[in-house]
Amino acid sequence: MRSISLVALVAASLVATTAFAQTDPTGARLDSALRALEAKGFSGVVRVDRDGAAILEKGYGLANRAEHRPFTPSTVVQIGSNTKDFTLVALLQLQERGRLDMRDSLAKYFPAAPADKRGITLTQLANHRAGFPIGLGGDFEPLGRAQFLDAAFRRPLAFAPGTREQYSNTGYSILAAVIEQVSGTTYDAYVRANILEPLGLKHTGFLLPRFDPARLAHGYRNDEDQGTMLSKPHAADGPYWNLRGNGGMLSTLDDMHTFYKALFETSTLLRPGARMGRFNPDEPIALAGSDLVHFFLYERLPRRRIELMVASNNAAFGARPVRTAIAQVLGLPSDDAGPPVATAPRASAHPPASGIAAMLTDLVNAINAADSARLAKFVADHFLAEPDAPPAEQRVTRLLAIHQNLGTLKLAGLDQIEPGVVEASVTTEHEGAATMKFMLDTSASPKIKGIQMLVGG
Repeated sequence: MRSISLVALVAASLVATTAFAQTDPTGARLDSALRALEAKGFSGVVRVDRDGAAILEKGYGLANRAEHRPFTPSTVVQIGSNTKDFTLVALLQLQERGRLDMRDSLAKYFPAAPADKRGITLTQLANHRAGFPIGLGGDFEPLGRAQFLDAAFRRPLAFAPGTREQYSNTGYSILAAVIEQVSGTTYDAYVRANILEPLGLKHTGFLLPRFDPARLAHGYRNDEDQGTMLSKPHAADGPYWNLRGNGGMLSTLDDMHTFYKALFETSTLLRPGARMGRFNPDEPIALAGSDLVHFFLYERLPRRRIELMVASNNAAFGARPVRTAIAQVLGLPSDDAGPPVATAPRASAHPPASGIAAMLTDLVNAINAADSARLAKFVADHFLAEPDAPPAEQRVTRLLAIHQNLGTLKLAGLDQIEPGVVEASVTTEHEGAATMKFMLDTSASPKIKGIQMLVGG
């Protein structure tokens, strides 16, 4: 790919912004608001469409600080959990073609699945109602498909399938395994042949687009370069399996706009009758993903004839202020302010016992203090040391990372949603509302077995 100088990139960005401002003065007001955020630390790229036309599409700040590469509309960004939309489209396509049925159970595809998981349906997995955890380990842990499935099937379910909802990356990786089994090809290759190529999208995927590294946005946490998705460990045919099908894909704002436009407004990818009630073009929707460094948002407000997209790469400056600034310029009410946090129904919830509430409150306070010695003592006193549990040092590191990524946590409430499971509603300094789920051992004095943190989706 031909290299482009920094001066040329900046000039191209300014020309594009001027053109939008001339056709719709709202574009100039948006640009002014976003430049003010850029001065405070925002780096990313934004696109806003009204009445089917872009009124702003521009990059802000640097996509690669070491090489002084600015964000532009052509910068390749991480789309995080928006990868799940490609997984769901792939499944619905295969159903439309008679290759599978979303009512199929796991037993059809994995005959050796244990009894408690054999009856789980593909629909339950797609709707986060199967009982699998949010994840099984690190995104870049070198797990192959067979290893991943073995680990997933050995993990106890959090609840009986179909009875509740719990956001699960694991469930979508199992769906990716179904796609590979049914199609006879890799996830990356299926998406490319059946979703990207029909739309002419050349800048979306993982390995197959053969991205120019110079176009990829780097992530930054505490001003340290976290690299790009492709600089992380991965398999020869795509992401390792804790990430495959649920995250990890790369794209540009133009490609993602074309994808969602086709999905919501045409039959190119799916006939309306094949969508099973998903991707309704007449209802507002926000689809977001984040690894707490990168953030991606696609939002569609059909009654207002507005679409907006935000991608950012700086953990110290999340996308929420960007969404708020856009909303203020466009006159959007506060109840449109961003995607909701997925949480489980709480019809049977009740406050936990006072001793458990005090223990979990102490943990939140210890995380806010960001004191490794205090956290080490808490882990030693209050975490269950099971044979397959993470080492104490790793647990302390993960708790410190919560503070680094999310800032101060404000505890809003604690709910015992079932025996041994307590959910904490918190407000985070950097990313807004979140849910902490604590798995507890209550056989003697209460101990924490594990924690799941859910921010956005």
